[in-house]
Amino acid sequence: MSVNEYLYALICDDLASGESKFGKKKQGFNEEQRRMLEKWQVPKKYYDMIEDMSYSKEEGYFIYLKDGFINDVTGSRSIHCEKTSEVRRVIGKTHKK
Repeated sequence: MSVNEYLYALICDDLASGESKFGKKKQGFNEEQRRMLEKWQVPKKYYDMIEDMSYSKEEGYFIYLKDGFINDVTGSRSIHCEKTSEVRRVIGKTHKK
């Protein structure tokens, strides 16, 4: 099967089932990510609001909130910060919709 045929089959499957496997993200994060939050000193009360997070030296800190939560600073479910102190300040403006 070629790559195009494979992608076509995935799209057809998504259309037939009515939901996308690619668009359906996990809810919660793994132990390594939990350690990242501890290192960033994010208060534990925000852990249940976070769906995913990442860090790279070039791009900074990214936090993605679970569906049903919003951050007032960014106005969305996504948070991007340059420094850990900014992460702690911005995450404090996160709440249920």
